[in-house]
Order: sequence, then structure tokens, then C-alpha cells
Amino acid sequence: MDFGWTPAQRAVHDRMRALGAEADAAAPDDRMRVLARGGALGLPIARDLGGEGLDLVTTALAYEGLGATLRDGGVLLAAGAHLFGVALLLARVGTPAQQRAWLPRMATGERMATVAATEAGAGSDVASVEATADRTAAGYRLTGEKRYVTWADRADVYFAIARDGGDGRAGGAPARGLTALLVPRDAAGGADAAGAPAAAEGRGAARIRPGAPLATAGLRGARLAPVSFAGCEVGPDALLGRAGAGLAVFQIAMTYERALILAFRLGAMERALGEAVRFARERAIGGQSIARHQAVAHRLARMKRRLETSRLLVYRAAWELDQGHRGQAEAALAKWHAADSALQSALDDLQLRGGAGYLEESGLPSAVDDALGGSIHSGTSDVLATIVARWLGV
Repeated sequence: MDFGWTPAQRAVHDRMRALGAEADAAAPDDRMRVLARGGALGLPIARDLGGEGLDLVTTALAYEGLGATLRDGGVLLAAGAHLFGVALLLARVGTPAQQRAWLPRMATGERMATVAATEAGAGSDVASVEATADRTAAGYRLTGEKRYVTWADRADVYFAIARDGGDGRAGGAPARGLTALLVPRDAAGGADAAGAPAAAEGRGAARIRPGAPLATAGLRGARLAPVSFAGCEVGPDALLGRAGAGLAVFQIAMTYERALILAFRLGAMERALGEAVRFARERAIGGQSIARHQAVAHRLARMKRRLETSRLLVYRAAWELDQGHRGQAEAALAKWHAADSALQSALDDLQLRGGAGYLEESGLPSAVDDALGGSIHSGTSDVLATIVARWLGV
């Protein structure tokens, strides 16, 4: 077992670290464009489809580099939903026509993608969604209301999960299971023969209505918002996998997302630890550095422990997927542990500084809010614990 990095992997990490610093210095509305120009949205996509063809372990290391210098966790969450939740899913289950139509443009950020699954009555239990995908002579008609959609008002395509309404025509098949659709925002009643979105002519576009971004406590750069699909019609090439088998497709998407969505947090945790160590060494009370107090030193040591255990689990989950393994439980364990670790370390970082850490100008309350979001999106900690428990056979 080799825990080292090759020079090529280190070069990718360093390049993404520099890109993160560039994005951090940019205006909030420009940060995703900076990431796209720097290639961060296509790292694991095959070269012949516009990406760099990196393995997932190297991709995780790249996102750790981004998180080390880009403090906007929201935009990194949106980038992860685009790349890990949709693009990697397309690379895994999409048809060759779908892959050729979408992945080159997703890799460059020309087309931004996101996941539209959560509803008012179907959060952790995606099988309870009420949105419907009715089969028509021309393809599918999607109707429903989605909540907490990342990058909702700026996305060009939505990976949507809906209840299979069956074939609405006389004598058609009854409803069965869930259906996964790739819905272009500028759809006008379907897609062309190659799977590319049809030109917007008003019908489909008018029936996809993103709401205004929600005032979340943290991760505001993710631009979470509701999306309404009011009888949006798409062609048969919008279907991902088989009709009625959407739950399995969604689980694949969530496995990739859970394994990799918090890779950037590793860099953020390392940055915060470095800053906390410097503060403890430089902060003196009564002429003595507070780092000499055992309580302070132990707090820093626990932050280090959480960082390293999170690293091991994230890279293990990425490795499992690289090997072609299912990786569902490993991804759940990685996301669960990294989210909880990031939150506890953010609290330790704030408490280390006392009253000064509680001031908004320190940036630490915002870091806590961002980390708290990590324990909710892509599966709550309780949902992930259930997956791990089932893996154990209990």
C-alpha cells in the first residue's frame, strides 16, 4: 500500500491550489467561471470527451488543493454537484450519444449541471418523491416542485428524479418506480437525435422556473433555490438508464457525490489547522504562549486527528470507485466522517480564539455555518449512518 503521491499528482494539486487562490480573489459571481477556465469542472472526464481523464483519487487531491485556498465552500459545493453528482453519472450510465452531447460542454463549464431531487415531502427518502415523469408520444412530461437545488438559477441542465407516471396513452403501461431524466433548461419539447438540447422556443423553457436563491446560514455561494417543472416536455434521449429504474441511477450519482463532495473540506481543514497553530503560538497571556497550555495543545491535536482520518476515508472511497467497486458504504462513511469532523474542528477553531472568534469579521462563524451544511447536503449524517449500519448487516 502506497500512501505517497506521484510528481504528476502533486502537480495537479499545486495547479488547483493556485486556481483556488485565483478564484478566492475574484468577485463571488466570477468564481465559477474561474474554476471552469482552469479546468476544475472536467478533471475526471475522459480526454476524448473534453476532460483530463484523471482517476478519482487524483481528482480528490485536486479538490483538496482548491479547498486549501478558496474559502467559498458554497461555490465548491456547486462545482461538486455539477461534476460528481451529474457529469460522473453521465460518464457511468449515459449513452454514447448523451455523453458526446453533454460531457465536453460540462467539462468546460459551458453547460452547468445540478441535481434536482429533494422535495417538500421527500428529502432523505427520495423514494417518496411526488414529481411525475409521464411518458408521451414525444418522450416525457416532467411535473413537480423541487427544493434546495444547488446552482438552481444558473444551471443549464437538471438531473431530475420523478415518479414514473407510466404511459399516458390508451393501453399504456402502468406507473412503476422512479425515472431519472436529464432536463435541459432551454428544452423546447425534447432533444435532437444526438441527445443535444433543442433550441429554446418558449414552451419547455417557460415551464422550468427556478426560484430566487434562499437565504441559507452558510454555503451561500451554492445558490440553493427551488425549481418548478410545470409540465416540462423532453424527448426520449433525456432518459438516464431505464424508465422506472431511477432509484438505482440516483444511488450511483449519490455514491460519486458522497465520496468526493467534501474533498475540498480536507484542504479547508488543513488551512484552518495551520492558522489555529500559528494563532496559538503567537497569542500570549501573562507572557506565555497559549500553545503551552495542554487544553489548547490537545484541541489542536484533535483537529489534526480529524483531518487525517477524513483524508484516509475520502481517498479510500475514491480508490474503491476507481477499482470499479460499488463503493456505496465507503462513500457514505467518508462523507459522514468528513462532515462531522469539519464541523467539530470549525467549532474548536472558533472556541480557541474566545470572544474574538465569535465576531463575524474573524470569518469563523461563517466557517461553522458552512461546515454545518456539510452534515445535511448529499445525505444527512443519520442517513449515512443507516447506510453504514446496513453494510454491517444490522
